[in-house]
Amino acid sequence: MIRRAEPKDAPRISALLKQVLEVHAAVRPDMYRSGTQKYSEADVLKLLEDPNCVLFVETDENDRVRGYAISFVQEIQDDGIIVGRRELYIDDICVDECARRTGVGQRLFACVKAYAKEAGFDWITLNVWNDNKTALAFYKRMGLTERKTILEYRID
Repeated sequence: MIRRAEPKDAPRISALLKQVLEVHAAVRPDMYRSGTQKYSEADVLKLLEDPNCVLFVETDENDRVRGYAISFVQEIQDDGIIVGRRELYIDDICVDECARRTGVGQRLFACVKAYAKEAGFDWITLNVWNDNKTALAFYKRMGLTERKTILEYRID
């Protein structure tokens, strides 16, 4: 079942955030420290109170969180050069390691997409590391296309 996250889900979301960090640390050890996480349990509780944060979870038959999608509302103001728009930025989609390749990610993305459409957003956006081939392939299967490319040059 997919539903909006509740405070009781914070410990499990926090645990899954550790899994996400380990994927990022494996892909970009020059940028991410293994053994850390992006949001603590307390941070997750704050996100649940943030009106600009939309957090969905998929749970199993025992109401245990199997995956989550964290998104943020972004309002881009029309300034004469930039066209104003409302974007729903996906900060994170995570599926528990033991539930991957079972459709959880697809269902979470479909939920985010339905929410964005119903709420009148113009775009859904996200960032993904090029070396995270699994995530990149997943998002392309979901219909996302590249908007821009960020290039880097490492100074040794």
